[in-house]
Amino acid sequence: MTKNVFAEKWEIAGKNGMNKSIARFPDVCLSPPSPPAGPIPIPYPDTSFSNNLKEGSETVLIGGKPAALAQKSYYKEPMLGNEAATRAFGSSVVTHQITGKTYFQAWCMSVKFEGKNVCRHFDITTSNHASYVGATPPAPPLESLNAKEAKAAAKAGNCPCCGGPLHEWQKDPSGKAYPVVKEKTFWTNKIKKMRTGNAKQIANKALYEASLKRMLQLKAKHRRLRKAGKPACPNTHDNDNQGCAMYFDIPKGATTSAGDTPAQNAKAAFEATGVKDGCILAWEVGKGSPIRRGPNAIAGKKSYHSLNHLTPHMAGGCNEPSNVCPQDLMDTGECQEIEDAQTILENVNDCIP
Repeated sequence: MTKNVFAEKWEIAGKNGMNKSIARFPDVCLSPPSPPAGPIPIPYPDTSFSNNLKEGSETVLIGGKPAALAQKSYYKEPMLGNEAATRAFGSSVVTHQITGKTYFQAWCMSVKFEGKNVCRHFDITTSNHASYVGATPPAPPLESLNAKEAKAAAKAGNCPCCGGPLHEWQKDPSGKAYPVVKEKTFWTNKIKKMRTGNAKQIANKALYEASLKRMLQLKAKHRRLRKAGKPACPNTHDNDNQGCAMYFDIPKGATTSAGDTPAQNAKAAFEATGVKDGCILAWEVGKGSPIRRGPNAIAGKKSYHSLNHLTPHMAGGCNEPSNVCPQDLMDTGECQEIEDAQTILENVNDCIP
């Protein structure tokens, strides 16, 4: 069992805990094929865990095991996520490493163990180090964010899903985060605003209410299955109050500083600079096999290699791999039913005056 010890409101990272630095992206490494066709620079997502902490505290322990210390401790994974690259081609274009170390780049300024500042589960990390300078952009590792912590992260200017700075589509016109709410609250508030001036509009509202009810029922069911260690739909977050599962309460008609809608802005970011390809790669590494390409088996459904966002872009959903699910993995049954219900709900703004 993990032991929770906090420093300035955030939990201290330690070998006894469940701290994760998830899919730090991009770690650009030179990868096959061989010359003359290659090597090709490919962005990889790096993931590391606190149970692989090295050079931790020696005399001050948490749960009997070392805690993470500033400018000393690091995570060293046997499998980081960039193993498809090869050392023969030079590995990372920054550190020339594969399966390098993950170091903290921030820490608590007011609490020290053994004369060194302690590192916490929301402090920034970088991955794939040879020495102290890493190959990935800095971002916090997310351990056990709940709704309260997710809201605090957003208020502090951080995305509660990936831990990086707020994305443009998550900011209101003043540059601050839109209010952060749970999924049910977001959709319920939208449905309450729907037009009900005639029989068709009343029936349409009933459809949205039924879709929300069914979707929430199925998600709750599959969370229970996953918690019990049974097969469950991958297009459902583990908890409805964790960072990536929280919704930004973005009103109809909202625009970004670029003049587009938040959803349009998020989609453009997802399609650009290799982000989508990085998400596909992260899923392929995780499942140990390629994602299928081509048409879906069900007529009218998205193609197999389409990526569906668990928390949608219209609600400030992040482009982190943990917030997307390939169509390949949710082709039929209740997983597809969840996706279909959410697709209906995502049209709700069209029904609001």
